[in-house]
Amino acid sequence: MSRYYIGIDDHDSPERGCTTHFSFILIKKLEKLNVKLVGYPNLVRLNPNIPWKTRGNAAVSLTIETDRDQKELLDIIWNESLSYVHEISKGPLYKRSPGVAVVRGNRESLNSFYWKAVSDVVTPEYLKIVLNKFQISWIGGRGVIGSLAAIGFQGTEGTFELLTYRKETNWERRRDLDLNSLVEYDERFFPKVYANVDYVEKSPMILSHGKDPVFFGLRGTEPDILLKGVQMLRFNEEIEGYLIFRTNQGSDDHLKILGSHPYQSGGEELVVKSTRVLEGGDSEIITDKVPVIVYKETGELNAASRLLKTGDVIRVYGALKPSRKFGLILEAERMEVIDLKRDLVYLNPKCPTCNGSSESLGRGKGFRCRRCGFRFHGEKQVREVDRKLSLGLYQTRKYRHLTRPIFWIQ
Repeated sequence: MSRYYIGIDDHDSPERGCTTHFSFILIKKLEKLNVKLVGYPNLVRLNPNIPWKTRGNAAVSLTIETDRDQKELLDIIWNESLSYVHEISKGPLYKRSPGVAVVRGNRESLNSFYWKAVSDVVTPEYLKIVLNKFQISWIGGRGVIGSLAAIGFQGTEGTFELLTYRKETNWERRRDLDLNSLVEYDERFFPKVYANVDYVEKSPMILSHGKDPVFFGLRGTEPDILLKGVQMLRFNEEIEGYLIFRTNQGSDDHLKILGSHPYQSGGEELVVKSTRVLEGGDSEIITDKVPVIVYKETGELNAASRLLKTGDVIRVYGALKPSRKFGLILEAERMEVIDLKRDLVYLNPKCPTCNGSSESLGRGKGFRCRRCGFRFHGEKQVREVDRKLSLGLYQTRKYRHLTRPIFWIQ
């Protein structure tokens, strides 16, 4: 038997379908053909800064063993792909461009392609170079990029996500899950589970949205604990099945290769010049280098940015984006406060006679008590104002799939 690596991408649409759901169907099809799945399928998130990305910006790869040859295997997968995008996701109606790739034997040569796809823009020209350089069987359109990147992902350690799939008759129904059961599960297994509950808004973070086939996805570090979640959670819907993926989620891979061009991730040590609140609640940090935008939805990160003052030193990580109004901006995802300037206020001394407040009579002329009128000389009192901000890390509550949870960093 030969070992192959299969990559698939771009099988969803804004209305229906999901690339992971296609992989769920494909695995069952391959099993009927006596094709053996090796290990967990990989759910690989790509560069989150790309504006033309699909909804979850994720591709999937499978490792299999079979006696079939590479061309036959590609034909089988592509036929299943066409069936899915035309009959289920309706992707062509939304200009989706699915792609499939099959690699035999060694995939290490594609690891650099993964890092390119998770941190930068992959151009058609670069894709063509890679396809010509290595012996890759492929078919399709833009989705070939994600397919190769998913094959190239080789993280030996990673997180896992258990995705549950709905019966198609329920796709248009509202998802209903008991929050208390989710909180009980999350609290029991923390920190081996993460990003499942928004405790500020008191809402689940695991539910999918829209008419796609995913019901919910549990994230964690151990597959056995995710399986316990399926047993503990209470929901009033019969699911079609579930699949556990090994992922690059929570890895910070998109921040490990920093750049300076649009759609790359940036990381800069910056000196704050000033801050201002923009219309709608977003904030702008004017710095000595690049303007930083901190969106209202980032919660605590947005609140922290408003407390910065001139001279503070910060290090900000996030997406570099072109802006018609500001030029190149850095959309903050994480901020480290490195140094805070002391905020000092100078107060007139108290009256030595009645302890009342005083007013200055002018340079060198002393002070006069507002209460009793006594005139006296004295020194102004210096008081440090509480900045209500501390050194350390601040991170958006609505973080991306790839973002490392803050409690894994500190």
